[in-house]
Amino acid sequence: MDNQYVKAEALRYVILATQRLGNRMLNDLLKEIELTASQAEVIRVLEEWKSLSLKELGKLLICETGSPSRLIERMYQDGLVEKIVDPNDSRFLVLQLTDEGQEKAKAIKQIENQLYDEFKKLYSEEELENIITFLMRFLKDQPVQEALKNRGFSS
Repeated sequence: MDNQYVKAEALRYVILATQRLGNRMLNDLLKEIELTASQAEVIRVLEEWKSLSLKELGKLLICETGSPSRLIERMYQDGLVEKIVDPNDSRFLVLQLTDEGQEKAKAIKQIENQLYDEFKKLYSEEELENIITFLMRFLKDQPVQEALKNRGFSS
């Protein structure tokens, strides 16, 4: 390999390894409540926003690119999400959590906090902020940055 790219390649693989490990850790914790990380993200977003169209939800998710229709359909079949006729326009449906989805949201928060406690054991608040700043620079002008911004994770 060309020596001028050694650090850039290392960054690429460190990001990949970190993402995979983080997902593995979260999925292992979520197994106890029979959810995947993608399902957990949908539940947390719907919990916060209460009621969203499929398109609005898609713009807020990090786990999915494009439309999350298959993911939502599975969650609907599992009784976690309900589809309701939009009160403002009967041609559209909005998504909301069912009572079971609300219960899962509580469990997800506890599980996420376990994961975040692990991060806080490794990094100070300043280090976390620096890591976020460095990685956000990489995501600048990428479509996912809009989802992060809409979720309050970037400026």
